[in-house]
Amino acid sequence: MMPELILAGGGDAEDSRPLDEVLARRVPTGGALLYLPIALDPREHSYTSCHEWLRSVFAPLGLDNIVMWADISGKGDADLDAFVGVYIGGGNTFTLLHALRVARFLTPLRRFLAHGGIVYGGSAGAIILGKDIMTAADADPNEVGLRDSSGLDLLDGYSVWCHYQPGDDGRIADYIRRHTSPVIALSERAGIYIRGRRAQGAGRLATGPATARSGWRRRPARRRSGRPLACQTRQSRPRSHQR
Repeated sequence: MMPELILAGGGDAEDSRPLDEVLARRVPTGGALLYLPIALDPREHSYTSCHEWLRSVFAPLGLDNIVMWADISGKGDADLDAFVGVYIGGGNTFTLLHALRVARFLTPLRRFLAHGGIVYGGSAGAIILGKDIMTAADADPNEVGLRDSSGLDLLDGYSVWCHYQPGDDGRIADYIRRHTSPVIALSERAGIYIRGRRAQGAGRLATGPATARSGWRRRPARRRSGRPLACQTRQSRPRSHQR
């Protein structure tokens, strides 16, 4: 089975529409989607409202069986068997990775992908799929005291930078020098759909900061050695972690 990943740069419903359509097409009629809002602070964001919002986004696309888990404690492989896809929403990247580790949910998530599941990551949810989450350090406070910033490393050694704007180029270059890791930079209106060893961009792709290496076949982005791959569409809004 070929694992499938969808990475969204962190915009609103209009921004992510092309990626949402990809997910809706990949979930068969009647199939269930799991929604994890746990990157958000429930004291500041009502999980119920987030769930309702997500359902309003996908219902017009024919995907209306969306189950939310506000607590992943004790959840494992057998629980994930009920779902075709997992939607990991945005919020604080450090909080999200910490919660997944504490619940020992990373291994079940890997197995879910290995058996053909689909994982959609929005903003923080996309960043944890990369090699390291320190790409989020400028935007997200590490309030949980996370020491190991290693992500799931499902992207051929790339880390993910969300809410990309051209003004981020210098900081991204510094990150690459410090971490010796190539970067996929996604603006709020850009994303990537990955299936097995193939990756395809959604939205208008611009060859801004470029890449290092990868075995993926990327279309239509070009690569330039030593700089991050940038997927940009327009001037992005201030950083916000929705969903």
